[in-house]
Amino acid sequence: MSSQGNMKAIVALGDKKAGVKEVAIPKLGDDEILIRNRVVTLNPTDWKHVAFMSSPHQIIGCDFCGTVEELGPNVKSSNIKKGDRVAGFVHGGKHEDRGSFAEYIKTNSQLVAKIPDGVSDEVASSLGIGGETAVQALFHRLEIQVPDFSKGAAPVTDSSPELLVWAGSTSVGQWAVQLGRAAGYKVITTASPKNHALLKDLGAHDVFDYRDESTPETIASKYPNLSKALDCISENGTQSLVVRSIGKKGGNVVVLLKPEQDAINLRKGEVNIIHTLVYTALGHPFSYGKAEFPQSVVEADAKSMAEWLNGDAGHFHTLFSKGLITGNKIKKMDGGIEKITEGLQYLQDGKVSAEKLAYTISA
Repeated sequence: MSSQGNMKAIVALGDKKAGVKEVAIPKLGDDEILIRNRVVTLNPTDWKHVAFMSSPHQIIGCDFCGTVEELGPNVKSSNIKKGDRVAGFVHGGKHEDRGSFAEYIKTNSQLVAKIPDGVSDEVASSLGIGGETAVQALFHRLEIQVPDFSKGAAPVTDSSPELLVWAGSTSVGQWAVQLGRAAGYKVITTASPKNHALLKDLGAHDVFDYRDESTPETIASKYPNLSKALDCISENGTQSLVVRSIGKKGGNVVVLLKPEQDAINLRKGEVNIIHTLVYTALGHPFSYGKAEFPQSVVEADAKSMAEWLNGDAGHFHTLFSKGLITGNKIKKMDGGIEKITEGLQYLQDGKVSAEKLAYTISA
C-alpha cells in the first residue's frame, strides 16, 4: 500500500483525556518506514503524556510490534525489508503523525529490531521503552562492555562485577536484570517478596525486599565493591536508597527522572548520579518539560542504539535468537485499540505489578 487513507488511533483530546479517532495514515519522509501494527504494550509515560504533556490530536503510545508495510525514500538500513516483523518505540504523545496506539506507525529504518520466529508479538513489543531504556542505562551511561552475544551469555563467576537494579520487577528492571546477567554481571536487585522468584528466573544473583529499611546498608555491606546501579523508580526517595547501597569506593547511579538534590548531596564526590531519558535514542531533537535535547545529543544516542536494533544486525535480534532474553512478563488485555484508554487508567491507578499490559491491534 501507499501511505494514504485513514486509520484508527488513540489521540489526546485535551482536558487530560484521550480517545479513539480516525486520522490520516502517516506519510513517509527520508529514511522512514511504515509499519502495520500488530501489538502494543503500555508504559507509565503514556498516561503521563495524556495527563500532563500532550496537546490535542497528538497520537499516544510508544511500544509496538508490527510488520513493515512500506519503505520510504532514502532508507539507510539495508537490514529491513517489506514483510519483516519488527519492534521498537516512538515518542508517543508528542506528534500528530507518530505514535504507537494506531493501526499504522512510522519510524526510522535503523530504529527497529527484526524479531525472530518463536518470540511473541507481546514480548517483542515490550522491547521498546523498557528494553531500550535498560540498554541506554547499562551500556551507554554506566559503560558496561557489550560482549559477543553470538557466543552466548558472558560467564558469571565469583569474581564477576556487580550491578544493582533497584526495582527489578518493573518493566525496565526486568530487562536490566536479563541484560546485566547476559553481560556477565552479578545482578543484585530489589522487589517485593512475591516477585523474588520471577527475578531469580530472569537471572538475578541476589534479591532483597525493597520495603526493608535496612536493605541499602545490607547491600553495601555484602557487596563492598558494588559501583554501578540503575534506579528504575527514581522518585519518592529511591534515589537516596540506591546511593546508600553503593559500595565504600563509590560509583555511578543512573536515574530515569530528574536527579534529586538530597541524593546528590548524600555522597557528593563519591557517588555520581546520571540522568537518562530514552527518547534521545530516537535521534530527533525535542524538549521535555524545561529540558532541551539538541541534535548533538540525540544523534550520538541514536547511533549507539542502532547497534542494538537495525533489523537483524543488532544485539536484540541476537539475544532473542540465542534465547538469552525473554522480555517482560506479559498480561494480554482484551478489546484491542478501543480499550487501550481503560488500560492506561488501570496503569495510572497503580494496579499493575511485575507485568506489561499488551493489546492486539491487528492479527
